[in-house]
Amino acid sequence: MPINNIYVYYCDMQQFNIDPGLLFGCLNQTDQRRYQSFKNVSRQRQFAMSRWLIKQCLKQLFAVSTSHDYQLIDYARWRVMETDANYSVSISHSGHYIAAAIAAFPCSIGIDIEQHKSRNFTELVKIFSTPTEQNLVCNHSEQQQSFYRLWTAKEAFLKVTQSSFELVCRENLAICLQHNLGQVAGHHYLTGYLEESKYSYSVMTNADATMQVQEFALN
Repeated sequence: MPINNIYVYYCDMQQFNIDPGLLFGCLNQTDQRRYQSFKNVSRQRQFAMSRWLIKQCLKQLFAVSTSHDYQLIDYARWRVMETDANYSVSISHSGHYIAAAIAAFPCSIGIDIEQHKSRNFTELVKIFSTPTEQNLVCNHSEQQQSFYRLWTAKEAFLKVTQSSFELVCRENLAICLQHNLGQVAGHHYLTGYLEESKYSYSVMTNADATMQVQEFALN
């Protein structure tokens, strides 16, 4: 039985009225420069709130002060500068949702969340999937949901393995379209929907771990 926990949190940014100055102040110097490089206000807010969410989750889970300085290493490891403690992390955002996966033990995690939009799914799925995956998506009664479920699984797999796009396209993740929870290509995965199936998410890890998914709320 797995003894490790991976905590997966998501939040609707529309539910949090946070002053932009406070969001900017939660960033380290590197991220403050990146924040200022974004011309779009919505993109700035997405970026800052993803870091804010991690800080809030670390406080609730492990009593880490939200005022801590941090280093985000390869978008996969969050180092608390004051204590040199390290946490495995992955971040994703789409539309008005932010998602973060956090673990207090060394592992690789990939998370992706995507807002559902109308697209030419039959043509797009050919770009990044195997013939088996294409057949499942194109013949699914809910083609949009099936497409985004596969899309997020591929993105999560890309993040967790750090593989090339070409290799990820050739990896058969069809099982993710058939089961919400399981193993594929040597990784544990979890998929689901948010906001009455308006968003899809997928999480993958190389660890034998339990993944706990919940909506974030301020204590």
